[in-house]
Parts: sequence; C-alpha cells; structure tokens
Amino acid sequence: MQLTVELPDSLAERLNAYLQEHPEETVLSLIQEALEVKLIPKDSSGLLALAGIVTEAPHNARDRAEDYEN
Repeated sequence: MQLTVELPDSLAERLNAYLQEHPEETVLSLIQEALEVKLIPKDSSGLLALAGIVTEAPHNARDRAEDYEN
C-alpha cells in the first residue's frame, strides 16, 4: 500500500534530525515500528490477574503504597 502522510513542520524537523542521527533508519522503518507498537491488540488478562493480589489494605493505601509491605 502506498500512502501519503502530512506532518506538522515541527514534527517533520524532529523526524529529519532523528534520521540524521540514525542513518541506519528510514522514514518507512520508523512508521512501521510506530504502527506495530500502536496497533498491538490490548490484552488486559495480565492486569486482571494482578487485580486480586491485594486482599487487605487501609482505605488510603494507594496514597502511600511505599509504606506498606506485600
């Protein structure tokens, strides 16, 4: 698929500066990598597995979590 993309000038300048510092990369490789990351299906099963770990905590534990042991 061929696609035309318009970028704001500030983003295009940052892109060009990045490519000068990383000549092994191309606009295409950056776009592909960014899309792969952005379009990963969200799997929340890992988060759901963690949800039941804490069985008992004071109501304000989230404000000072570092004060409580596991």
